Amino acid sequence: MTRFHPHHGRWRGSAADLSAGRVVRRLRTALKNIHRAIAAARIRRLRNELRLRAETRAKLDARPPYLGEKKEF
Repeated sequence: MTRFHPHHGRWRGSAADLSAGRVVRRLRTALKNIHRAIAAARIRRLRNELRLRAETRAKLDARPPYLGEKKEF
């Protein structure tokens, strides 16, 4: 018998190769990737929102006072 004997009767890449552990591992990996994508999108949205608010605040603070308004520091 050779060391690398062929597996007759076993189809390569078929549904017979799927085991419960492999399916669970692939599902867990897919869900982890989805979770990471959602978390990254949430962080990106919050960062952009904070940047927009900072730009808006800077524009409001830079405008000249009207009708004798004074800024209080």
